[in-house]
Amino acid sequence: MVLNWVKFIVVFLVSLTSVITIIVLYSADKPVSNAKEKAIEAVIQSGQLVSVNTAQPYNGKVSSVTVFGLDEKGVAKAVFVDENQKSDFKEVKLKNGIKADEAVTIVKQEIAVHDLLHVTLGMEEDGPVWEVAFNNEKGKLNYVYVLFEGGQWWKRILNL
Repeated sequence: MVLNWVKFIVVFLVSLTSVITIIVLYSADKPVSNAKEKAIEAVIQSGQLVSVNTAQPYNGKVSSVTVFGLDEKGVAKAVFVDENQKSDFKEVKLKNGIKADEAVTIVKQEIAVHDLLHVTLGMEEDGPVWEVAFNNEKGKLNYVYVLFEGGQWWKRILNL
């Protein structure tokens, strides 16, 4: 009889822990998802894009969402929707700059990239930049920013 109660308590606690973990993870992702949805809606309403491929958050001096898609002429663009702006968003034509994989190649020419975490396009005071986040061979977190137009290094934050 006691063994049954022990089994019941163990199963109950494992189930409860699983449910709480799922709820926490779901709730943690909600603000990012909402920001992406609002940014996509704002870009479509502004007419800067007519179709959207993807959206990704960028946390620079100002938090923003970069929305990738096509304009009415079929030109591929990235539109930068920051938290303070409601219309007339900054944008770039993707053909006018380097691609994400080119930014990674530029970083790998100088620094050993062990585990690539993400590559995100964002807007900074000097213009659009690719944020390349990765762990080095020692497991240290690194952020390297490469200018979208030209591919020069803009900023490095190493060995965090």
